[in-house]
Amino acid sequence: MEKLKEIIASRRYMFLGVGNRDRGDDGIGSIIVSKLETRDKLDCGPVPENFTGKIRAADPEAIIIIDAVDFGGKPGESMLTEAEKAQGVVLSTHALPLSMFCKLFPKSKVYLLGIQPQSFTEMTREVKEAGERLVAEIDPLLK
Repeated sequence: MEKLKEIIASRRYMFLGVGNRDRGDDGIGSIIVSKLETRDKLDCGPVPENFTGKIRAADPEAIIIIDAVDFGGKPGESMLTEAEKAQGVVLSTHALPLSMFCKLFPKSKVYLLGIQPQSFTEMTREVKEAGERLVAEIDPLLK
């Protein structure tokens, strides 16, 4: 969380929650963002590209995408990386490649906070607990 603290302390930021709540663990990004205590957030559901106008209007220097991402970790494990270093990553079960999403916002630095999913038919205990833990870790950084 130290890296995230640096990101949001030094820049105008926006959190984007991505995911489909009807698809089990896929909904974790959407759930996390809905619980964060900040105005600088958007719950984009399964189609983040539909929110490009709102994101551009906010003019964030940093965009932190929170989403279920298969990076080969244990279910519920999380990772934070610069989006440009996450080559080949597709936003969860969505068709939009992360690299293409980043190109939509050339003035913003884009980061990915990924949570390793386990199931797309139910919200698993590991992923739900990871989401609760992340909200508890992120909220104090926002004050």
